Amino acid sequence: MMGQPPSQLGGYNDEFVEEIEDDWVCPICTLPLKEAVQTRPCGHRFCKACIESHFARQEEVKQQLTCPGCRTDLNREQDIFGDLAADRKIRSFTIKCPSRSRGCQWTGELRAKDDHLPSCLHEIISCTNENCDVKLQRKELQDHVTTKCDWRILRCEFCSVSHPALQMEAHHEVCPKVPVTCPQKCGMKILREKVADHEENQCALVEISCPYSKLGCQEKFQRKEKMGHLQSCLQVHLNLACVKLTDTEEELRSTKEKCMKLELMNVLRAEQITKLEQRVSSLENRGWPYYNVYTWKIEGFKEILRRAKTGDNNDIYSDPFYLGECSYKFKMRLYPNGHGKGENTHLSLFVANIEGEYDAILQWPFPKKAMLILIDQQENLNERDSVSYPLTGTEEKWKSRPVKGKELFLGFAKFVSHEKLQKRAYIVDDTIFLQAKFE
Repeated sequence: MMGQPPSQLGGYNDEFVEEIEDDWVCPICTLPLKEAVQTRPCGHRFCKACIESHFARQEEVKQQLTCPGCRTDLNREQDIFGDLAADRKIRSFTIKCPSRSRGCQWTGELRAKDDHLPSCLHEIISCTNENCDVKLQRKELQDHVTTKCDWRILRCEFCSVSHPALQMEAHHEVCPKVPVTCPQKCGMKILREKVADHEENQCALVEISCPYSKLGCQEKFQRKEKMGHLQSCLQVHLNLACVKLTDTEEELRSTKEKCMKLELMNVLRAEQITKLEQRVSSLENRGWPYYNVYTWKIEGFKEILRRAKTGDNNDIYSDPFYLGECSYKFKMRLYPNGHGKGENTHLSLFVANIEGEYDAILQWPFPKKAMLILIDQQENLNERDSVSYPLTGTEEKWKSRPVKGKELFLGFAKFVSHEKLQKRAYIVDDTIFLQAKFE
């Protein structure tokens, strides 16, 4: 019992300035009494925690409870009572600050300890910055928190986004607002996010095509050599322009001939209208058109995704398409870097029923279901694992004729993750294929 360290018993561990008389020392922990209690029959004093620990050990081996000082039998409920006078006496003793070894010169009554510690400049405390586990003296806290702590929050001088100090260097490596040297080594400094635009439109060392390439000049050269090329090839360009002019005149003549034929065809328009009415009637009788799949081919996908990630061209649209002659009109919409819950992690794909020229004669609500598909381009058809998700309840959502500017796009914010997109042959030759299939 007496072998336990004082920190596990009840007495004070404080360094008292004056010598403590034996009457105020617990005979169990040999430290000044803390929450003093007194035994009724024999008058011995103990720390409350110490006597409770003593009783617990006796009860564990089923012994009679006795006084640790004189072995007198005791009743826990009747023979133990708090000694408030002893507590007041002990709390009036003068102590040194627990941080004296670290330089604190404070002394005062034990009862003032709790008031002193929260302001003691030498007490060991934890850093107040989130995630920092450093412990230091209170007097060092302000300097550590504001200038030394790895977890202090700093604002990027380029983009004004806040990061912990230890992550700022890594942030600067990718920050879109940091000035960087042109990759082509032209000597200019531009914002990292503007590098692609600089190379495409400004950099003097980037290879470009001749402005007269549409006329037939196939020369390529660095942008800085453009004026020299134009001056040296002036006659060549003039000859190409003459050839183009001759070709244009021939096209104009051909176009005039076609226009004359169209005028003649107007005579037959009445007959065509009649045939169209007959086809509409046939459509109403036979229901849904058989033609039901639209395939959207997107080339240069890596650049499209890169631009979307930098906030440029967040979404792209397919060409409008019909499900067949005199039928419903649709348009697909793709967010390469995601939209809503899929932002920055997924492709988001949607399709909308849009205003068409035949809406007045079609059935509403829209009577069929749709499915959105990303084609797996594996050469072996049996090994393909295309991504497909059905759109349900289209008749509830596309229940009325679409109005231009108020189209309702249906689809999936998390259609396919960027991570999964790289695991199979969804991107081949920098091209993806998306489909809208109607049943």
